[in-house]
Amino acid sequence: MAKSKKEVVVLGAGLAGLASAHELAKAGYKVRVYEMFDFIGGLAATIRKGEFAFDTGPHRWFAKSDFVNNWMLDLMKGEIKSVKRLTRIYFDNKYFFYPIKISNALLGIGPIKAFMAIFDYGVYRIRARVLKPKIVSLEDGFVNQFGRTLYNTFFKRYSEKLWGRPNTQISADWAGQRTRGFNLLTVVKDSLFKSKKIVSFVDEFQYPEKGVGRIAEKLAEEVEKMGGKIYLNAKAVSFNANGKNKMTGVEIEVKGKRIMETADFYINTIPLPHLIKFMNPKAPKEIIKESETLKFRSEVQVALFIKKTNITPDVWIYVHSKEISFMRFMEMDNWSNVLSPKGTTTLVFEVACNEDDETWNKSDKELIEMVKNDYIKEFKTIEQKDVLGGYVHRVPFEYPVYHIGYTDSLDKIKEFLDNFTNLQTIGRNGIFRYNNMDHSIEMGLYAAWNIIEGKRKHDPYLVNIEREYLEEKKL
Repeated sequence: MAKSKKEVVVLGAGLAGLASAHELAKAGYKVRVYEMFDFIGGLAATIRKGEFAFDTGPHRWFAKSDFVNNWMLDLMKGEIKSVKRLTRIYFDNKYFFYPIKISNALLGIGPIKAFMAIFDYGVYRIRARVLKPKIVSLEDGFVNQFGRTLYNTFFKRYSEKLWGRPNTQISADWAGQRTRGFNLLTVVKDSLFKSKKIVSFVDEFQYPEKGVGRIAEKLAEEVEKMGGKIYLNAKAVSFNANGKNKMTGVEIEVKGKRIMETADFYINTIPLPHLIKFMNPKAPKEIIKESETLKFRSEVQVALFIKKTNITPDVWIYVHSKEISFMRFMEMDNWSNVLSPKGTTTLVFEVACNEDDETWNKSDKELIEMVKNDYIKEFKTIEQKDVLGGYVHRVPFEYPVYHIGYTDSLDKIKEFLDNFTNLQTIGRNGIFRYNNMDHSIEMGLYAAWNIIEGKRKHDPYLVNIEREYLEEKKL
């Protein structure tokens, strides 16, 4: 292919940005990627400390899109393994399978509550068909799907622990996006009648043997091999436009100095409110106001290096109790046995918080002690002497907060940004949508193809809006 003289600036070296950069570099474009942190991979990175490696969250690979799945497998030739999945919910000193398995759930909650669960699910389904109530909040969505009893048992506490606010303040879109097509009836059907037309990704998933961060690392290796450049610790602080319909440059701060980077095309993956905030000339006041309503939930991840292995049979466990500091934890040895020295493993705990709140501002030592003590006291599978050390990783912008009415703000912002013919915004943070890895990669590919083909033929906003449950794929 003939080399293109066109230049592209990509903001953010997560999977969306690197997928775009990869396709564009392969097509001959001059690509420069700027990442504000000192590592690549964004929310799907692998951190290495000494002989230990651990992922920044439980990121397993599955893709409902065959072309995205094949693209990834071709990229990662020989590095992918299959992992048996066991994920459970822990609360009230009991374990429940997740996704919910009907016999395990009903037996676990006891006969009286099981009867109530079935009864009130029927009541809510009849109510939904007859009255057709408006589903507004996350609570509305879960109750509509599972009934009040199962909602209170399996969804209420965890969701409010994650968001740090009542579920009545979160949009039903979250339930619709994460559990669409998944309700008590589908759980029963799945238990009794396994459809041959559906492939379930619940029991097994694909995973890079050396950690999920290898996907980003392989993309970066390929981009640089094809002549692209990737700059770390490089933060975008101003987005310049010509006042009409084109971006003209991005001001990047590196080591306290600011440099202006210009290109023919720009792909953004940094948080959408930041893009609006730093536009020059300033975005219209209405757009700035709408962007300021878009908030993110952050997270502190605490890794404990343990002188034991296979402490649990799970790849990850959800923890509902609000008295326990962490909401979820995973054991890396159950993902791959090459991530820790022989006879050891890493437990990675996720603590939901807001950036600059009390939890976020705790010292690393305080966070490690807090999580270690909570885990040992509650789960009793290790002792203090088994802990070899710990590490803290802080993650801002982990989850877009779907407040009620957020889509009105997004629609106005999208309409404004669509005026810029050489700018595309993609990825979980750039589009303010809770993507899985495959969704972010698909958005990245679409953005690159739009530039290569010279027209906006592929719409990243249409990714991850399908109606099926995210962990099923029809053949």
